[in-house]
Amino acid sequence: MSSTVVKPFFCPVNVALSVIGGKWKPMILWQMTQGKKRFGDFQAAMPGVAHKVLTQQLRQLQRDGIIERIERKKPAPAVEYRLTPLGRTLRASLNGLAEWGKTYHGVLGVGLV
Repeated sequence: MSSTVVKPFFCPVNVALSVIGGKWKPMILWQMTQGKKRFGDFQAAMPGVAHKVLTQQLRQLQRDGIIERIERKKPAPAVEYRLTPLGRTLRASLNGLAEWGKTYHGVLGVGLV
């Protein structure tokens, strides 16, 4: 029998945020909706993220089954990240959040960068 302790959740939104919540995970996932990404792609898209933090966030998303890490040996060694089938199910939710964000910024009269 496994000794893993499962934390009880009383709200399905809390379950989702426990996996994708945080400062950088939503941006990582948003970037990945457009296809495979390399570590440098994330750094270019998110200039404020520290190398260590990005590594941690990617590992957590990988551990939770949302993304997968692909090591390429040829033609040149490289590592890419892509959404798993489970991760791809987040696209509709991310698109909905993006639309809400655009509307909210419009209400505030603040433009997106």
